[in-house]
Amino acid sequence: MIELPRRSVTRFFIPLIDVLTLLFCIFLLMPVMKGKADGPGSAESGPRPDSGLIAGDPLVTDAAELTRRITRAEQDLERLKTEKIETLQHRLEIRVLEIDAATGKLFYYDRGSRVEISNQANARAMMDRHKRAAGKRELYYLILFPRQVTGFPEQRQMDQYELWLKDVAHGIDNPSAGR
Repeated sequence: MIELPRRSVTRFFIPLIDVLTLLFCIFLLMPVMKGKADGPGSAESGPRPDSGLIAGDPLVTDAAELTRRITRAEQDLERLKTEKIETLQHRLEIRVLEIDAATGKLFYYDRGSRVEISNQANARAMMDRHKRAAGKRELYYLILFPRQVTGFPEQRQMDQYELWLKDVAHGIDNPSAGR
């Protein structure tokens, strides 16, 4: 009796997979090859809208155009920074609290006179007064450390100040923190 030779399925699929992979690679390279064929001598003038890195942003090869775009982007960035600062100034009421270099006590200036904050009740009264004066704007306290290193404020004093100001937005400006 005559038997048919045993054929493996892989003998058929391996060349098929190779051909499909090759076709897929050609498909992926078609836009690149088309872009080179459409070079400077092509019928189209100007950049193609679909060739950009970002959707809707055409790929630009002209150095002058790139410089102009960079300049415009820098101007937009400066304008946005200015608008952000102006918006914050209209939204925030910033009050400065200072720390005495000799004692570490917290104080602020009210109409030119120095007002010391000695306890939580004084801090609460100050915050209430400042909130009324701020109106609709958000109150923000900036605590300024002494400009020279004196050992003040102590950690327990800072913990106390943090406790007093826990209900309002606040920040600390410590010039020696980076040392």
